[in-house]
Amino acid sequence: MFENLSEHLTTFANDIDFEEPKPGQSGTYQSELRDPSGAAIGTVEGSYRIVTRRESDGVLLACINEKIVLTDGVVHVEAWARFENLISGEWLYCPAVGVSGRYAGRTGFRQWRPVELGKTAEAKLVFFTTQLS
Repeated sequence: MFENLSEHLTTFANDIDFEEPKPGQSGTYQSELRDPSGAAIGTVEGSYRIVTRRESDGVLLACINEKIVLTDGVVHVEAWARFENLISGEWLYCPAVGVSGRYAGRTGFRQWRPVELGKTAEAKLVFFTTQLS
């Protein structure tokens, strides 16, 4: 379990019109994960794409994909989210699955929220006690 992490953006590219976001717009990012002492513990490489506008309320929905590389394994994160939650400062809760090393077969979640948009975020990575069979 990794709590009280900070995430520091190292690269970011997107074609999002933040004044008028719409389906089809997307972005990519890379960041460094740091523990509470400030020591680097891994990296995050991710992408997001606004896929659709929900007809019932007009909310934009985005798909997020991430590869988290830690010193002792790799974790895959994939989730749907309201686009506004990617930039609002609200906690975003995403399922996570370990794909190699110590985390292989483990499930849990990644949670993060921007602190300073485009620069830093708070983050957590939590695994449940039982593994997938």
